[in-house]
Amino acid sequence: MQTELLLAEADALLARGRAHNAERLLAPFVGREPENVGAWHLITRARLELADRAGALAAAQAAWHLDPYGAESLFWLSHARSRLGDHAEAIAAAAAACREDPGNPRLHNRLAEAQLAAGLPTDAAEGLRCVVDMAGYDPDLLVTYGQALFAIGRPLSAREALGKALAIDFGHAGARAALRAFDKSMSTAVDAASLALAADEFAESLRIHPGQPVRRRPGAARAALRHFSRVALIWFLAVFTLAGILETFEVMTVPTSLYFALLCAVGAAGCISAAAGPPR
Repeated sequence: MQTELLLAEADALLARGRAHNAERLLAPFVGREPENVGAWHLITRARLELADRAGALAAAQAAWHLDPYGAESLFWLSHARSRLGDHAEAIAAAAAACREDPGNPRLHNRLAEAQLAAGLPTDAAEGLRCVVDMAGYDPDLLVTYGQALFAIGRPLSAREALGKALAIDFGHAGARAALRAFDKSMSTAVDAASLALAADEFAESLRIHPGQPVRRRPGAARAALRHFSRVALIWFLAVFTLAGILETFEVMTVPTSLYFALLCAVGAAGCISAAAGPPR
């Protein structure tokens, strides 16, 4: 029971964008219980969020050695390999995961991501074409499919895929980021030749080259900012309400300046929370 609680806490920390805290929580645990595959998965996830590529690969390999045919272990091994630019290994691990659990769209999405990172958008688009027909309810899958379609010069189909993703999850950060990238790429496309060039440049932007510096994903930072701003908003509203109650029952006199400061704080917290985006 304690193990389950600890892993659940680590998972919650990761969901709130606190990868560093999750990694610190899990590191001594896997030292005591190195056979726990789930803990190694979570450490891999945390280290990927922290851009610790070598550490993520070490954790993913530890899970894979314990569970060489597990789809989840192969998923994280593929993810870590992609970040390092080891594309053949990343694609092989993702393909093996798909064979182990062929009905799981998340695994097919990982395979397509690995192919895009390797500069193989045609393979990614072709591989996802049938999967999307069967699992069109998965917005992450639709976003990756849209990216692959745009990278092979099919912008209208790409936008259609992203539109479906947003219809499922209106606040999907990946879909909105992809749309912004599409708009930026299309701003220079005026004919067939420039469209092909824009598609090639977009495809190149998805590639990961060995030794390439890691660009930290904004999603974790936004999640943490969203979480703290909403906690602050709740506290400010609670204090504002308490002040009103105390003054109503003549327990104390609350200065007008305090009400004004609390209103400003509530407004600021609300604006920050809205800017950070809806939860995923």
